[in-house]
Amino acid sequence: MKKSRKKKAHKIYAFFVLMLGVLIIIIAILLLFHIQRIEIRGNDYCTDQEVLELVKNDKFSDNSLYILGKYAIGKGDTLPCLDELKVSLKAPWHIRITVKEKQIVGCIYDKKDYSYFDKEGLVVEKRKNPISGVPYVEGIKVNKVEEYGRLKGKEAGIFEEVLETTQGLKKYDLSAKKIVYKKENIYVYIKNIRVNLGNNVTSVKIAQIAPILEELGDKSGTLHLEKYSEEQDTVAFKVEKITK
Repeated sequence: MKKSRKKKAHKIYAFFVLMLGVLIIIIAILLLFHIQRIEIRGNDYCTDQEVLELVKNDKFSDNSLYILGKYAIGKGDTLPCLDELKVSLKAPWHIRITVKEKQIVGCIYDKKDYSYFDKEGLVVEKRKNPISGVPYVEGIKVNKVEEYGRLKGKEAGIFEEVLETTQGLKKYDLSAKKIVYKKENIYVYIKNIRVNLGNNVTSVKIAQIAPILEELGDKSGTLHLEKYSEEQDTVAFKVEKITK
């Protein structure tokens, strides 16, 4: 009888020791991995605050292990303006968030804001002031412009041509002041040259711009590439003053 009681008491004691050990481990994890510092890298137009609110969006998000695990198994949230978000530990209490933003290809002006969009027409940023190096697009009327919404309008086909243009300019390292849709044609303004790409923009046309600009030097005028193709290499240049 005494042996049975001792055995039972031993089991109870072992159970409480085990529970105490587990509790100590849990407390240690909560204290050691309690986030004290968050480092954010790779963002240009997405603010640090947006990324912070995204990552720390539930009651367990003060723990670095929890956040690391959540994103490791693909359960972490992301923003529409991001292509990628990675979380890593610099120390148990210090996490690093590395993001890859969607590339901005152009912007339009909507009443009081500049709306910046990616190659799919997604508005990834709205701000009061223009961003240097991003081509401004004129002449396209859109129904509604919302952050993280897609640009839609009556001229959906023309919008696709504008996207083709901005992507082509990026591919050939060309920097345009602005892109204009006028009378069913796409015009690209580069330095003192206005390039007419017609109503069907192709990479073949855009590939001709850089070498022709090099030949033109400091001349000002309109470069006509609207009829250019692999089968028809028609190129014309009209000397004239180009207004900005």
